[in-house]
Amino acid sequence: RRAAKRHDATMARISLLALLAALLALSHGVTAAEVGSATDYDCTCECCAPDKCATEGTKTYTIAVGSRDKCTDEACSAQVSQCPDKGSHNSGATVTATYHDCTCSCCKSGTCQNGLKQYTFDAGSPDKCTQKACASSFSQCPDEGSHNAASSDPAANNMVFATYQDCMCSCCKENKCPELTYSYFDAGSKDKCTPKACASQFYSCPDAGAHNDGTINVALYTGPKEATTLAPTPAAQPTGVTVTKETTQMPTYGAALLGIFLIGLVGTVCGMFVYRRVQRERGFRWVQFDDEGRMMGDQPSKPTTTVEMNGNGGSHGHVVSPFDKV
Repeated sequence: RRAAKRHDATMARISLLALLAALLALSHGVTAAEVGSATDYDCTCECCAPDKCATEGTKTYTIAVGSRDKCTDEACSAQVSQCPDKGSHNSGATVTATYHDCTCSCCKSGTCQNGLKQYTFDAGSPDKCTQKACASSFSQCPDEGSHNAASSDPAANNMVFATYQDCMCSCCKENKCPELTYSYFDAGSKDKCTPKACASQFYSCPDAGAHNDGTINVALYTGPKEATTLAPTPAAQPTGVTVTKETTQMPTYGAALLGIFLIGLVGTVCGMFVYRRVQRERGFRWVQFDDEGRMMGDQPSKPTTTVEMNGNGGSHGHVVSPFDKV
């Protein structure tokens, strides 16, 4: 009986120390992975066979896939034997795949001594994987406030951790390869998701070195792609007339040439008009000549008589043709 009491007291002390360590981690803002609550999957499969859906309902299974687009019903059927594949022979079966990238590790007052419980959802980005988001998504996760603050009584404490998982570690040690163990943690960026980081985070991931030949340690960044900043390209100068829906642009030298052309055209037209007016006032007119040099359309004029008077009152004259030289 005394041995049993000593064992119970020892277990109580261990639970209390674990709880205090978790509270200390929470006060320093560390992640669930750092207190031993990291997740080992990123895809949840809800499945049931055709003959069991009505009586037993769906059951939950978890798998590791590495990206949102790989978490599919087909992946669940391929990796979980209890998830039937598609086809007429499985008519009435249910297979639903759900991806997640945020793990909430929580416990409420009176349950923390039993350890943290994990709940997952798809946040989409690190800034949406928060303790507040966990509290709003799951009733088992306490919300912020003084009523949920740490207490000296371990049974009265509330805890919630939010871990954004953007680094997938696929590992196995020599005695367990090639069966891989998958673990996730929040690296924060692609350059921090490395085999070395996996080895420092998880015991199942071996470190580099000849003593670990034959082992596997692969790090895969699964977080959002970092935006690439491109240098702005200088705007090209227009080389001709540019016509758009809103405006029409013309280079300066083009406008100058067009202005000179229009001024010359207007001056030429005005000069021709003044020249013809002066010709008309002086009696000039346009005529057309035939091959012999005669004006076309003219009729021979009748001969005219020129009379010269003499001093005796007489007169004499001769016929003068308009074609004769005077």
